[in-house]
Amino acid sequence: MHTPRLDAALLALVVAAGLTLALPTRAVASGRVVRIAPPTTEDFKRALEAQLLNLKPVGTQTRTVLFGEVRAGTPNGPFFPFQVTATIHDYGTGYPPNHYYGETCVGTMDRWKFDMRKDEFGGWIVQGRMTVSDAVCKKNPAEGVSAIPLAGLSGTRVGAATAAEPARRAVPARDADKLYIGEYACYGTGNRIMAGMGFRLKAGGAYADVDGGRGGTYAFNAAASTLAFRGGFLAGQTGKNVQSSGFTLSTTVNCEPWR
Repeated sequence: MHTPRLDAALLALVVAAGLTLALPTRAVASGRVVRIAPPTTEDFKRALEAQLLNLKPVGTQTRTVLFGEVRAGTPNGPFFPFQVTATIHDYGTGYPPNHYYGETCVGTMDRWKFDMRKDEFGGWIVQGRMTVSDAVCKKNPAEGVSAIPLAGLSGTRVGAATAAEPARRAVPARDADKLYIGEYACYGTGNRIMAGMGFRLKAGGAYADVDGGRGGTYAFNAAASTLAFRGGFLAGQTGKNVQSSGFTLSTTVNCEPWR
């Protein structure tokens, strides 16, 4: 008895007709079937967080994404659906010399659906609604103080429970999540990256620019959430409202981990 076989010519005919072959994790390329490994939940969270950070509103110095429940759905060809519950915390410093301390806005994604797929270069991208239109905003009461503290919100940051979490400075556990040890990039007006302002914080209190020179030391005050620089190209500068997601260096400059 002859068993029918799907050869390359028939496969091409099926593809041309726009039919699928019940291969949800496969894509057709050059006349052959190529399997696409599905993204992990952590892959999805990292990609979504990166896109949300790029969409940070004007006037927001620090955006933090806290993930609640993230569920993977049934793949549809090259598209991998995810359902997400997350909280987005936006903090703005305002202009303290005028006694305006900015505002804090908090928005929620309640079981929003997104699709994840590969881009033209093989990286993961997320498609779907990115703007929370019903966020709650409150004016900050004082310089460096958020009207809606992160500590009171539910959810966890990307990588909080994985072994890949970047090493942090050895400080008491209650303060350990306030300071990221690693490379930073700084952004100015219009969220434009500032060339020459990148630097790396090193464990033990030293820092240097991304080329390894122009370095000095830093002092982190966990109680005040400040980061003071001594020596090097940032000598005399003090970062305020230090969080693991970054800090403000002035009314127009904020610095965030470069990951």
